[in-house]
Amino acid sequence: MDTVEFRRWLAAIENLTPAQREKAKEAIQGAPPSTRVKETIESRIDEERLCPHCQTPGAVLRGQANGLRRFRCKGCGKSFNALTGTPLARLRHRDRWLDFADCLRGGDTVRGSAVNCDIAKTTSFRWRHRFLKNAVILSRKLSGIVEADETFFLQSNKGARTLERPARHRGGKATKRGLSKEQVPVLIAADRSGNTICSTLPELNSEQITAVLEPVLAKDALLVTDGGTYYPKAAERLGVNHEDIIVSAGERVRGELHIQTVNSRHERLKAFIRTFRGIGSKYLPNYLRWFHISILPKAPTPQTCLNAALALPA
Repeated sequence: MDTVEFRRWLAAIENLTPAQREKAKEAIQGAPPSTRVKETIESRIDEERLCPHCQTPGAVLRGQANGLRRFRCKGCGKSFNALTGTPLARLRHRDRWLDFADCLRGGDTVRGSAVNCDIAKTTSFRWRHRFLKNAVILSRKLSGIVEADETFFLQSNKGARTLERPARHRGGKATKRGLSKEQVPVLIAADRSGNTICSTLPELNSEQITAVLEPVLAKDALLVTDGGTYYPKAAERLGVNHEDIIVSAGERVRGELHIQTVNSRHERLKAFIRTFRGIGSKYLPNYLRWFHISILPKAPTPQTCLNAALALPA
């Protein structure tokens, strides 16, 4: 709308009735958070109306409960709504979910999220991990030149009530030098268009690397790594071409090939994790998803963070 049309529109406001002005005000301000959250949740139920219990399509509408439509499955006879079977099922205060998604976008602490959303700290912690548990982190396959490398996080039992070893204070250090079971390996792979995946590995070997990369790596991709002995075998299993960049031998770039992109992801991930002053290793996969939805995107919004938590497209 240009300036002249906008002035005409403003002048026409004087002729509106009080009811029309109220409707115009609602349109400008947008729907309230509770309505926007409800619409987002309901969008999970598509025309197929698939039952989350038995995967039978064609469920029929059976009224509403707690502000959401309920459906009954023709196959198993069970009822469900759009949140059934998701980590967000039975969470309350849905009118504050967008505010909490905004806290995730900003990387807020548990205490900060609790204050901003007017909820208890225990609720804030529970919401954090419920929102992140099934968050969608990748929609396109890695293609072209794909860099892969692993980084490590010190094993942490933060929050555990019993320990099998003496407690470390203020982070501490591993008792053994180099790699050991005290280190949790995290594989990061990225292509040149910005697509990235992060995943913890139960063990650092070619089998585990293959299991992580197989669903997300295009068959025509060129896998570039730092010379780890497990990558050539993983590339052979994946059926993709592979090149080594031996950084330890002083080789950093070979034509268009390098691993600087994935190393940059390592630095950003480490910086993100450091802001929380220590996390329990059992929660590390959730923080990797958080890294994907709030740090890697250029301009994440509360709505995109909420969509990710509900496993919806951004």
